[in-house]
Amino acid sequence: MELTSVALFAVFIFLLVLLALVLKRLGRNDLNITSSSLEGKTIIVTGAEQGRGIHITLELAKRKARVIMACADENNGKTARQKVVQRTGNTNVVVQHLDVSMMSSVRSFVALFKLHEKKLDILINNKEMISIKKKMTNEQFEMVFAANYFGPFLLTHLLLDLLRRSQGRVVNVGSVLPSSTVLDCGNLKAEKSFHFSRFYESKLAMLIFTKELAKRTINSGVVAAYVNAGPTQTELCQDISWLFLLFQSIYSGQGLKSATRGARSVLFCALDDSVQTGGYYIDGQLMDHTPSVPASVYDEGLAKKLWEVSERLTGQSDVMGELNARLAKRGRVE
Repeated sequence: MELTSVALFAVFIFLLVLLALVLKRLGRNDLNITSSSLEGKTIIVTGAEQGRGIHITLELAKRKARVIMACADENNGKTARQKVVQRTGNTNVVVQHLDVSMMSSVRSFVALFKLHEKKLDILINNKEMISIKKKMTNEQFEMVFAANYFGPFLLTHLLLDLLRRSQGRVVNVGSVLPSSTVLDCGNLKAEKSFHFSRFYESKLAMLIFTKELAKRTINSGVVAAYVNAGPTQTELCQDISWLFLLFQSIYSGQGLKSATRGARSVLFCALDDSVQTGGYYIDGQLMDHTPSVPASVYDEGLAKKLWEVSERLTGQSDVMGELNARLAKRGRVE
């Protein structure tokens, strides 16, 4: 009986993998990515030391961009950089430490970046993590939300002055979002509960943030976009939650993507002139107001509350309050 159960489970997994591979083959891969030179452009890619991040970096380096590889594992980052330089001949690629799940690391990264760099044209928040177990950081953030939302939120805020100056672009990498996904602003640190859909909730927060950021920077020239790059085969192999990613690949209808194809979806949002600020993209297609987007994404009250709570939890509300006070004294607050 026990042997029969194991055999049935093995067959079930085999069929899931087969379906994922079929969906991959049927998926769109005809994205036309501009090959225009990016010489003179400075671009940050988080999670650049593995999988999709390496391929994003490689394509940007081919186009002669200056790429800052923001890596949690600097040794892997240096190995990845060496491969990029060998393949592109572009030595203008820098590895800089960033553990996006730690707010102190985000602040240190930005301080060092601003010390050495004078401009920023594109920020690609590519790093993400999946976990089915509750883990807390030393700063008492729940790990999934810290890496997938709070870290990118703070990083974007701290770099927004440079992005405004260059009329730059922010690309937030997300995932498929089940229509049943809801966001509780009172549970962002998993104060009440932690469950299997935590990953989706963090990505929903990222999408809501993207749209609110687009709204708040509407007259600045900054473009903020969210891209569902799909689960990649490298993630499937590396993450303990491989079964979760397999289900996700089938649910999304995108199948398992190679790291290269996942990177192309991100590159489209980073480089294509047609990308709309606040847009949600899948394989280069604008997906707003379709069943792919939960209705709560358009809840302005929720967006405002999420922004305010996120500022407070990451310490940005104190910074913004101090800045506004200074501007008020000078009579510059609008």
